Amino acid sequence: MPTFKQASFLPRALESLLAQSWEDWELIVVDDGSPDDTARVIQPYLADPRISFHRLERNGGLGAALNHATALARGRYLAYLPSDDVYYREHLEQLVGVLEAHPPVDLAYGGVRWDYKLYGPTLRGKAAVGREAEFLGLPPEDKSQPTSGNLLALVQVMHRRREGLPRWTERAERVSDTLEVDFWRALLDGGARFAYAGAITCEWVGHPDQRHQIIAGIPGGLSRYRAHYGIGRGEYLNFQPSRGMRVNEWERYGRFAPADHAPRPDGLKILLVGSLGFNPERMLALEERGHKLYGLWSPDPETWDATGPFSYGHIEDIPLDECWPERVRAVRPDVIYALLNLQALPLIERVLDARLGIPFVFHFKEGPFPGDGLWPALIRVLKESDSLIFISPENREWYRLALGGQLDESRTFILDGDLPKIDWMTDEWSPKLSQGDGQIHTVCAGRPLGLEPLSELARQGIHVHFYGTHFHEWFPNWTRSGLESGFLHLHPTVEPQDWVRELSRYDAAWVQQFDSVNGGDLRRATWDDLNLPARLGTYAAAGLPWIMRDNRHSLVAMQTLAQDHDFGVFYRDFADLAAQLRDRPRLEELTANARAARRLFAFDTHAADLVDFFRRVLAAQAFLQDERVAQGDD
Repeated sequence: MPTFKQASFLPRALESLLAQSWEDWELIVVDDGSPDDTARVIQPYLADPRISFHRLERNGGLGAALNHATALARGRYLAYLPSDDVYYREHLEQLVGVLEAHPPVDLAYGGVRWDYKLYGPTLRGKAAVGREAEFLGLPPEDKSQPTSGNLLALVQVMHRRREGLPRWTERAERVSDTLEVDFWRALLDGGARFAYAGAITCEWVGHPDQRHQIIAGIPGGLSRYRAHYGIGRGEYLNFQPSRGMRVNEWERYGRFAPADHAPRPDGLKILLVGSLGFNPERMLALEERGHKLYGLWSPDPETWDATGPFSYGHIEDIPLDECWPERVRAVRPDVIYALLNLQALPLIERVLDARLGIPFVFHFKEGPFPGDGLWPALIRVLKESDSLIFISPENREWYRLALGGQLDESRTFILDGDLPKIDWMTDEWSPKLSQGDGQIHTVCAGRPLGLEPLSELARQGIHVHFYGTHFHEWFPNWTRSGLESGFLHLHPTVEPQDWVRELSRYDAAWVQQFDSVNGGDLRRATWDDLNLPARLGTYAAAGLPWIMRDNRHSLVAMQTLAQDHDFGVFYRDFADLAAQLRDRPRLEELTANARAARRLFAFDTHAADLVDFFRRVLAAQAFLQDERVAQGDD
């Protein structure tokens, strides 16, 4: 029984074991460093000599806990009872019966109930019985099945304990919701035979804190995984979910590991509140300049969103518990830097409500049309913040209009919210593919919004190189039709350290494609008009011109940037686009302009100005305080 932070589930699981009709068992409970009262809850059950309790001092992950328990096991067979799952009374008896009656069978499994309404021999349904090797790891047929393609939940399995048994994949190797899939496949590859016991014998209990949900659920992802399991600085994960964004942290961030930038005496103490969106390593630019960072993070970030704890850097995380205001006051930050996405607004409101007396700067990246009833919260934060950071002049003007003109531009700053760190802007330029074959090669490193019909792009001879395995999964029909055209080429996610070398091979890059209808009136603007997607920094690093619809009759934030630096390819239709991309002298000019401007799209370039803005906020607050004191004296 591996367990972590599941004290509330433990009694139900333990009672289901004690109620088994088969009584010749031992239970090895491995507490994987739980911070709750797991040890107290389990204490009464230790009176049963069949139950032993082993606590690991720090969380090592499910694979490590299973390997630890397996090494301690003495029985002929191994079964699994995760602390949030349940055995039915005949579970052990039926599985032992299969293994005893059929020596060639290595693994027996009972049918499972899950999600309180679904039943089946396997998590992939009845058809998988007897065809386990064929079904294992295949894409799910419907949304009720695990995205990993898992066939068997741990709770439903019993197998022989023998020499040469595969080890469970541990966190130090890889983090994935395919942990079980990998183990079952290793058994099958070793010649194991599986058999179904013929009845529903157990329950796989669904809840938001299941490991597979934390890794690949919605919400889920790397930030949620690190926070849930308390994985702090210096521990780099190879995070490979079956669905969602994948990252090998050591390959991406290992270069920053040795950095030790002590705070300067005149450095600021900055409390980050909320989330960092994409490119969170950009905050290292503030540490490198001698400032001390703290983090108070949104508790439920989106899959793509970044919150601490981070493997790199020296951000000191403040737990979001009932004592967080006291901890913040003890730290005494100079400024609160609240950012970045819509999901952070509830936390940002809580910080405002705490009345900490610390200058408050709000940086909002998301669109100004928040759903979920958050518009009142957004307006309140805009009005009560001491200063505001907008991602573009267009966004600032949109909000000025939305606030009835009540926006003091002198207390605002313009800074894109997702700029990458300058370290990724290398000079590892690659030759253009078009120089070799004379054809047009474009790249899309993000959602392919507006890139249809692909058949028309193919007719114009425009190749599209589509990056990001998770994006391929999100747009299966578009991807399938593109592959049939012969002009769509799929590539895995390109890591930041490879942006320049990999992406500079292409002629130009796709941003979101749309037709603006605001006609220069920002009151009619949509989020497409105002958005600066995170991929812009990626394209800037690689020195790529941006491909976008010709919306020069309207106000569009991306378009303004491309016009200001003259690296935009503005087209009316795909025939017009193809003609422009075949104009090699002009394309070379646009590419040179993009390369010349790229450092403006690095966070480091603006870090000093951002800190100066913080200092102006502090000075203004100090002045106001002095004024209040003086008026009080009068």
